[in-house]
Amino acid sequence: MKQRLLFAFFALSLFFTGCGSDNGLDGNWIKGSSFEGRPRGGAVSFVVGDFAYVGTGYDGEDCLKEFYKYSIQSGWIKIADFPGTERKEAVAFTAIVDGKEMAYVGLGVDEDDNRLADFYAFDPVAETWSPAPDFMGTARQNAISFSINGVGYVGTGYGYLDGKDRNYLKDFYKFDNGTWSKIAFDGEKSANAATFVINDKAYVVSGTGSLKYVWEYDPTLISADFNGWTRKEYLDDDNRWEDVQRAEAVAFVISDRAYLATGKNGNYTTEVWEYNPAKDDWTERTSLEREVSAREDAVAFTLNNRGFFVTGNAGGGYLGDMWEFNPKMDETDDDN
Repeated sequence: MKQRLLFAFFALSLFFTGCGSDNGLDGNWIKGSSFEGRPRGGAVSFVVGDFAYVGTGYDGEDCLKEFYKYSIQSGWIKIADFPGTERKEAVAFTAIVDGKEMAYVGLGVDEDDNRLADFYAFDPVAETWSPAPDFMGTARQNAISFSINGVGYVGTGYGYLDGKDRNYLKDFYKFDNGTWSKIAFDGEKSANAATFVINDKAYVVSGTGSLKYVWEYDPTLISADFNGWTRKEYLDDDNRWEDVQRAEAVAFVISDRAYLATGKNGNYTTEVWEYNPAKDDWTERTSLEREVSAREDAVAFTLNNRGFFVTGNAGGGYLGDMWEFNPKMDETDDDN
């Protein structure tokens, strides 16, 4: 704790002297190409090939259905709007159906606070949308999703349970070749959690509710005696709950490490943590610099082994800026 206070004091003194904001940690935040559409929070993102896709969300007045794609080479390009009800706090994943990689967007909540259970499929080659099978579980928002080897997974969230509204959920489902089925999840009820995939293993961490462990899912290990979930680090140990825990954060992967950023734990947090699954350990990295607004409800993605986050909500102000994290640069390096 003393070391953390020293870092805070050092950063504060640099702020008032007008110098850089080097806090002695590794990594650098670099401003990217701002989002082309309306600033928003609670959007979704997915990646197919060299493109990241960002859409839906809420701009402070309306839920949205517009979608854009982004590549490092071409920047932001508008594509066909999401065809379903405008929504925020939905989920997105990719899956291979009949030998073709597709993206799926669904769940979330509309402007009238109705939670949704529908899904739509996006064909990234034709850039067209079509209806997809509805979610097998109950309608919800703030769920998590991920993809492993052409299979999509969706679980947890906030919604209906036993006929009652406004409950944290823990049920989990997979979408395999166009069909939903229920799977086990050994973790606790939660919403607004973060998830990422490294070496074909998924990890679930943080969020609101009672989720205090890192959970690893490896579908290749499923057997009659094991459901694929392994409980990893306990976040209450060594002040991890205070340090890492947050709601509505983003996570992205660079090489074999994951990076957890943005979100809030009481207040918006600027701390950034790197997770090493081989060691099941967290290391603090360079915090969001003062040019970067602390926020919740952003989205993140990885392109060409480069990690980005974009959009978000900062105290009711909706954002469209994009930031890239380079773990190998010094914080004092050029941010543009």
